[in-house]
Parts: sequence; structure tokens; C-alpha cells
Amino acid sequence: MIGQLAAFTLVSLAVIVIPGPDLVLLFRNAVLGGRTVAVYTAAGIMLGNAVLAAAAAIGVTALLVASQTLFNAVRIAGGLYLLYLGAKALITYSKLRHRHRQPTADATSSPSPTTTTGLRLIGFRQGLLSNLLNPKVAAFYLSLFPQFDLAPWSPALQHTVLAATFWTLALIWYIGVIIFLTRLRALFQSATFTRRTEAIAGTALLGLGGFILIHQA
Repeated sequence: MIGQLAAFTLVSLAVIVIPGPDLVLLFRNAVLGGRTVAVYTAAGIMLGNAVLAAAAAIGVTALLVASQTLFNAVRIAGGLYLLYLGAKALITYSKLRHRHRQPTADATSSPSPTTTTGLRLIGFRQGLLSNLLNPKVAAFYLSLFPQFDLAPWSPALQHTVLAATFWTLALIWYIGVIIFLTRLRALFQSATFTRRTEAIAGTALLGLGGFILIHQA
């Protein structure tokens, strides 16, 4: 059983550290809103993972995977959402670039408390929806967990332990990423860096969204 759990841990780590929409959103929101907004984004991501793990445990994910129509509907919604986020990032980039060209623009002004609060909620929502609208994350739980046997535990307990292990590893990873990004805080205060981050993140999200839309399950 210990060997199976160790193998699952290694596979999970490999999956978690692969760059994807979550990491792009986390990095972008850290640049825009700082550590607090990044934490809220990570919280949304983790909640989305927890919901999908629970859905797999009670059989909802199996219904999703079994219905090609439903699977494609969620996949298309997820792809469109990433396209929306990418377009928003590029629009923000365009606005920042225009503002930079204004001689009277105050590039160093900090956001108001209301704006900061709004960014927190937006970051949380983005992290949550980017996971819930990705059926392949749900299918991942359904396909990966049965490959590992933690006998003599019951199937329900095995699923709970595996889900908790994956969730904990992901949490540690995102905490590490946030700490790393926090150490780059001085770099984030550069208006040029912020603009470039929006351009790169927007392009990446558009690419990921387009890939999800055209790639068949």
C-alpha cells in the first residue's frame, strides 16, 4: 500500500507542476493584485479541485464522462471561458499601453481598496471556474484513482485518501509558487513588466482556450 501511495504521489507531482491555465492565472493575478489576490486565486483553484474530486467519488464524474454530449458542452464552456479571460487580459494590456503613452499618466498609483477587494473576488472566481469548466480535470480523477490499489481499505476510503493526497500536494505547490512570486514583488511594480505579463498571459489563455475547443476528447 505504501508503494502504491508513493507511486501516486510521484504521478500527482508530475501532473501538478505541468504549466496550464491555473498557473497562468495565478501568475497574472499575482502581478496585477499582489500576494493577496494570488492567494484568493489559489483558493478558487483548490476549491474547484475539491469539488471535482468529490464529484468523482459520488459518481457524478462518471456520468459526465459517459455522456459525450455533456462532456463536450462542459469542454466548450471551459474553452470559451479561457478565451474570454485571454481577451480581457489583452484588452487590459492595450489600455495599459495607451495609458503609458499619456504624459500625465500616473503609472505608479496603487489601486483603491474597492478595486483590490474586487480583484480578490475576481481571482477566486477565475480559479474556481477554470477548474469546474474543465471536464478533463474531472476525467483525470476518474481515470487515475482506480490505477492505485490501497487495499485493504474500502474503495470510498481509498478515493478519499488519494484525493486528499493530491489536494495537499497541489496546495503545497501553489503555496511555493506564491512565495516565489512574492519575492519578485519589486519586479511586479514595474509598469513595463505588468504590461508584458498581460500580453503573455492573454496570449497563453487564448491558446489554451483554443486548444480545448478544437481538441476532441
